[in-house]
Amino acid sequence: MSKYEFGKIADQRKAAFKRLRDAKALLGRQEGDWYQQKGRHARGAMYLAGYAVECKLKAIAMEVNRCRSLGELQARWGVTEQDVYTHGLEALARRLPLYNRLRKSSVWRDFASQVNRWRPAWRYDPQDHRNETAAAFVAAVETVYNWLESNR
Repeated sequence: MSKYEFGKIADQRKAAFKRLRDAKALLGRQEGDWYQQKGRHARGAMYLAGYAVECKLKAIAMEVNRCRSLGELQARWGVTEQDVYTHGLEALARRLPLYNRLRKSSVWRDFASQVNRWRPAWRYDPQDHRNETAAAFVAAVETVYNWLESNR
């Protein structure tokens, strides 16, 4: 992400919502039903879903720190640019007041075993992956995303 584009809190909120919706669309999720067809978009769906969590965590960080941009968040935290523009989901979550609640919640298992495996390098992965694997990952992301939304 460019540090000067889309770094505002509203941008991150909207991107989080839209990237999760995009991930579900790539898997063919319609009105709560998962199609069982083999798809060529499983890894893309997984990448977008993980990115949704990254954006959600950054939006929450800006919200709880009363910042309007990632640049302001960097200054508030007193950290390097790399610490704010990281793609590490747990590293971002650790900086939030909700982190201990997350670890104690029922969604921690989804976060630790599925969601936190997300890597930005997945966008370069040319392999087709099983829809079942992608569906499980996206479902775990949706669970964590909804928990974050309710517990921010």
